[in-house]
Amino acid sequence: MKTFSLIVLCSISLPFLQAQAVSISSEPAKVEYYRMPDSPLPSDYSTYSAELEIPFTELSKSGFTESDLVDTYLTLQGYKRVNKNPDIEIIATIGEFFIWSEIRNTNRTKTKDKAGNEKIKYSYNMEIKYSLPMAVEVKDKETKTLLDEYIFSASDTKSWISTSYNTIDDLDSYWRSQRVTRLAELQKDLTKEGLNKISDMINDAYGYKLINDKIRFPTLGKKNHPDYEEFQKNVEIIQAAFDLMDADKNLDAVREKAEPALAFYAETANRYSVGNKDQKKLKHVCLYNQALAYFWLEDFDKAETLAKSIQKFDTKNKDVRRLLDEIEYTKASLYNAGRASRHQVIVGGKT
Repeated sequence: MKTFSLIVLCSISLPFLQAQAVSISSEPAKVEYYRMPDSPLPSDYSTYSAELEIPFTELSKSGFTESDLVDTYLTLQGYKRVNKNPDIEIIATIGEFFIWSEIRNTNRTKTKDKAGNEKIKYSYNMEIKYSLPMAVEVKDKETKTLLDEYIFSASDTKSWISTSYNTIDDLDSYWRSQRVTRLAELQKDLTKEGLNKISDMINDAYGYKLINDKIRFPTLGKKNHPDYEEFQKNVEIIQAAFDLMDADKNLDAVREKAEPALAFYAETANRYSVGNKDQKKLKHVCLYNQALAYFWLEDFDKAETLAKSIQKFDTKNKDVRRLLDEIEYTKASLYNAGRASRHQVIVGGKT
């Protein structure tokens, strides 16, 4: 009787266990840090000046003021702006907004009526070709040129096409009333586009950009899985820990708060076999969450070791490959900048 009961129990339990298929979802976590520059300046540099060279007539047509453009786009993040004796001098130059052509286009559309007779419908629009030369130059305090680049040359033309009108008179009426406004908007938009490129260029090269971003930690997706609550509790611990991350503070508080979840993932990873498809997924989650967390906690060696341990049984996983690439890039960028951390960055000194 006992043997029969055991067989029945097993026959009931086995399908139940097999039904607990593992699906993976993910939860977001906040990260905040300073991006390391591609071409770090000398460690004793801490100041910069910014200047915009633009003809007054072009500035007035654009609708901007010089100070607004400098304050908005010519800021070197992490450095102090000064008027005299800067370590770095940034000079942006904007030339004449030039209209190359104003062309009225005629468009023909063939249609057929219900009787099958072909009809031709005409419409008309205005096409404008224009350009705005723009450049940036960066010099150090020894007057050495560090950067000298055209953002747009005079021959870098752009096109704008108006909406279509049914008659030439309607198009001409629209263009007479809207021409000045539309050309001013085109000039304004191109000015902003070019200056945004300058801002990205100088800050990618030399600045310490404050980055606020979201990353995602994988976890169990199905609430009916017996381990769901435990996995959910620990991913929430990670989220709460990473909420404490502040680019201007060290990572001690984040590490301390994340430790219980990291201990859970380390212990739980050992419970799973890579020979079972669903257990393999859970092992991957446990190892990957440790690797990802240790990367952001700047224990790069441990993060790399954990990520490579996943590759032993999941050689083609793209997330792991990306993480290893990011670890390698971050270590190199910190070394290149002569810094130990992406947090508590003090320009003119070490972290």
